[in-house]
Order: sequence, then C-alpha cells, then structure tokens
Amino acid sequence: MKRLITFIMLGILVIGVVFSNGYVYADSVDNFISIRLTSPVKSNEVVHLYGEEGFLIFNKRNLTDYLEYITEEKIKVKIVDGKSIAIFDMEDNLIYSYKQEDELILTSSNYRNVQVEDKNYRDFIEFKIIDGRLLIINYVDLENYLYGVVPREMPAYFEMEALKSQAIASRTYALKNLNKHSSQGFDLCDTIHCQVYGGMDGEHERSNWAVDETRGMILTYNGSIIDALYHSNSGGITEDSSDAWGYSHPYLISVEDRFSTDAPNSNWTYNLSTDEVKTKLSNHGIYIGSILDMEIIDTTSSGRVKKLKIIGSLGEKVLNKGEIREVFGLNEIKSNLFTVKKDFKGSTSSLVYAIDGEGLAPQLVDLNNVSVIDGNLKQRSSRGLISRFINKNGIVDRELPQGVDNFIIEGKGYGHGVGMSQWGAQRMAEEGYSFEDILKYYYSGVDITTNNR
Repeated sequence: MKRLITFIMLGILVIGVVFSNGYVYADSVDNFISIRLTSPVKSNEVVHLYGEEGFLIFNKRNLTDYLEYITEEKIKVKIVDGKSIAIFDMEDNLIYSYKQEDELILTSSNYRNVQVEDKNYRDFIEFKIIDGRLLIINYVDLENYLYGVVPREMPAYFEMEALKSQAIASRTYALKNLNKHSSQGFDLCDTIHCQVYGGMDGEHERSNWAVDETRGMILTYNGSIIDALYHSNSGGITEDSSDAWGYSHPYLISVEDRFSTDAPNSNWTYNLSTDEVKTKLSNHGIYIGSILDMEIIDTTSSGRVKKLKIIGSLGEKVLNKGEIREVFGLNEIKSNLFTVKKDFKGSTSSLVYAIDGEGLAPQLVDLNNVSVIDGNLKQRSSRGLISRFINKNGIVDRELPQGVDNFIIEGKGYGHGVGMSQWGAQRMAEEGYSFEDILKYYYSGVDITTNNR
C-alpha cells in the first residue's frame, strides 16, 4: 500500500491531501457533491475509462491512503454476478473487484481528469449497481462542478457580470438541492432536471473566471439559502413561485422585466393543425376524438396560462400548467405566457351540443346524422348550411359554426419564468449593471453571502 503524504510548509500543517496539480482535497468526500452522469453512458453493463498514467482507488472516507494503483491507462468496469463491480484491462483480464458497500472511488494517478467513455471529468468517479444497471457518479468539488455547469446553462460569450450572476445562482441552486436525488444514492443529475453539467469538456475560460471571481458566494434570504431558480427569457414579466408551483417564496415574486423584451425568444409563434393536436394528445394517452376547439380558461397574475381546455368530438380535456408544455413540446410551447388564435379557412362544422331525452347534460352531436322532429311530430332532415332553431323568442335561422383548421399560439419568453431571466441578466450587464444589481433585481430582498462549505 502506498501512502500520500500530508506535509508541513512554513510551519503550517496542511490537513488534507495535496496532489500534483496543486489542488488540496479534504480527508474524505464529505464536502464533495455527487453527480450522476448520464451523457457519457454508452451501456448500462460496461463502462470504458481512460486515465493518463493509470488510476488510483480510494475509500470514500479516506483520501489520504489509496488502496490500489492500476498502471493500465485504459480499463473497463463491469458488473459481475449481479452484485460485484470488477475492473478489467482491455483484454478482459481481471485487475480488481469489490462490492458496492465497500464505497470505493477512483481517479487518474495524475489527478487531472478521468475520461469516462468520450468525456472528461474532474476529481473522482464512483460506480453503483442500481436495479441491475451500472450507474456512474462523479464526486466533485463544488467549484469544479460549477466549471462544468455555468457554460452549459449560459453561453460563455455572455457579459462577465451576467456569467458571475449565473455562477452564484448555480452555486446557490446546487447547495439548496443537494438532497434532490438522495434516495437514489447521489445529490444531483447532469440534466435539465437539476442543472446541465458537462464536466471538463464543457468548461470555458471565461465562465471558469466567473466562478473563480465569485468563489463561495451564494444567495440567502433572512439568513437561509434560497432556491435560486432561473430560466432563459421571462418574456417581459417573471412568474410568482406561488402561481408556478403552488408554494410561495418572498424572494421569487413576479417582477416587470423590460430587459428580456428585446432578446431571443422574447416573442415566438407556433402553428398547430387540429390533426397535430390530436396526435400530440394521443401520444400522451389522451383521446377526445377530432379536435374542434381550444381555449384558455385560466391564467396567473403574470398572464401565463394555468388551464387550457381542448374540445374534441368525444369529450374535453383540460391541461394544467406544466402539462401544456409537456404535451405540446418544451421547445414548441416555449413558455406558458401565450395566447391562442384560430384559423378557420372558411370550413364549417356540423358538430353541435344538444340536450337529448336521456338527461340534462349537453351531448355533442353531428347534425348530418340526426333528424329534427317538428311540431307535427314529423322527422325532417337537419342537413344544410342553415339550420333552424327554436328559442323562447321563436324560430331563428343559424349558420352552422365554422370549423377550426389551425391554432396559432403566440407567446413570449422561454422557460418557467421564475427567478432570474438569463437573457435579462445579459441585457442588464450590457447596460452596465453589476452581478449584485442583477441578482437583487430578479431575487427580491436577498443578500449575497459567503458559503463555508
């Protein structure tokens, strides 16, 4: 067993492990965050790794002693017997095996990066077996994690003050949501469900600088860390958290946002035919027949759609909040801040609501398939573009309603609209506002403090 040595420099004892790249790690991974990696996964049964100068294997609770030094630079990790994790060379010779409960992690022997399939990551890699599948987890220092997050969440060419705002928001979000996947054995995932994380391959020198310049800075409200939500573009007004998700945070209230009105996706249009609406609904297990109409029946205080009713020949369906974008597509319906227009193209519909003799509830009927009984109890055809109806004032002529061919969705903004608008932050930075100005504009009443994690 080889031992990494702590040392005394200028009479000061450095508690931890100093690696050849100059980075100092703590004695365990307690202060690291664990990120499940999905983007490099090629197989749930075998993972290929590359480490310049080989690999070192550690126990997660003791980073001062490594358990094994693997000289091979290319290795394969597999599940063996459904319960053990084994490391092989590229000729399938067994090098090392262990059980999941041993809590082992590995890194490259030069401590720079570990290549997982075709992507590179800092710090340590752990493997877990969940439901017979091999999960890859990156144990990474928080600041190193942010190097891989900020340029994936905000373009690295953005103004530096905007990038600093993103770094602080992302750091705050990560710390607030550390238990998001605790039941699955890790803190966060690398997708939009948490924050997009690209590892070392996603890093950029400008965003790394923004992380370094704001090192440790987080957002708090009355001394507690906030849920620093953010989105691409507010469309001119941010959303109140109580309207978006039903829980209220005093720092996530709706604010007017002129900075987002002259930016990408501040306005957008999406056209849908009735057949396309029917297909999208059926793809989500919703069957209401031919689509007749669509109408907004409820909105939030910022004007975002809370309930969208879709009327079909076989019934109706009301989509609520997130269901709307889930059904029609997150990239198509870019936000819930939209209106609906209809394109009739001169066609007509023979479908109307009527009350039959079976009850008082209106039923949708096709006038081409029914007959009308007149005052002499004789059946008469209801066909034709003009139908006659009897109301309390007597007989009236009524044209059949026009049928909708297309729906025109006209919207503003991109994303859920809660918290910081990233394009708004960019416009503010272009106008000379600081990262502190930006963050306090979008997160009401917050303080910027230093995290000691």
